[in-house]
Amino acid sequence: MSRQTDVNELVEKIAESRKYRHTGIPKQTIEDVLRQELARFPKEAEALRSARAILHNIMAPYLGDPDYEAEGKKLEAISASKDKAALTGFCGDILARHDSTRERTPYLADFYKTINEVAPQLRVVLDLACGLNPFALPFMGLPDDVHYHAYDIHQPRVDFINRFLVSQGLEPLAETRDVLLDPPKINADAAFLFKEAHRMEKRCKGCSRGLVEALNAKVIFISLPNRSLDGQRDLHQRMDALFQQISAGLGDETTSHEFPGETLYWIKKTHG
Repeated sequence: MSRQTDVNELVEKIAESRKYRHTGIPKQTIEDVLRQELARFPKEAEALRSARAILHNIMAPYLGDPDYEAEGKKLEAISASKDKAALTGFCGDILARHDSTRERTPYLADFYKTINEVAPQLRVVLDLACGLNPFALPFMGLPDDVHYHAYDIHQPRVDFINRFLVSQGLEPLAETRDVLLDPPKINADAAFLFKEAHRMEKRCKGCSRGLVEALNAKVIFISLPNRSLDGQRDLHQRMDALFQQISAGLGDETTSHEFPGETLYWIKKTHG
């Protein structure tokens, strides 16, 4: 049996495992991680253990996910009622289900106010490794005709996001895509990469720089956490250093604004 056959079989085994069979994780993501770890470890068992740990971090089940089917039914009922207050409450509840977006809730208005001051009238937005962030749309202050492209590798989540976008009169532009392996080439006014670059680096050191270089966006907003998820470690210095690695030489202007749970950085991209 060839090495290629071995890899293909391992990809299928992981994709069809109880943990991942309902997530729709792209097989190219599994293969990419497997090949990387098989090259690092001489023993297949060690490579598999490491690959599974990386995949666990990529999918981030510990950050929280709602029951997409149940929440989809709630969304349909609220959309039919055209109750804007109920919709806002629903979106706030969804954002509270995921650690990354829940932490942002207390300063959500100021967060997007800053973005709109830096890049007003965003018509085309790329939300990379989006998680549940698209449900912040009612708080973003974007134009009604915005083209909101969202990318995630969790298929049920992407389906749910598209149901939400349609309910808001927007095109269902969410895609199941591994943006590290297949960065979107769309010309955009802005790209969002919120609380993900540091996790991407655990998958492959330097990969977030490659992603940012590949984007055709006028402004790239990157947020990074100020503290560890358990609140025990200060991450300011480490995250500042990571942003410098990502942004070096890519724009004439790089700036940041600190919020209680994260620092929002941005690059006005002029090169690459």
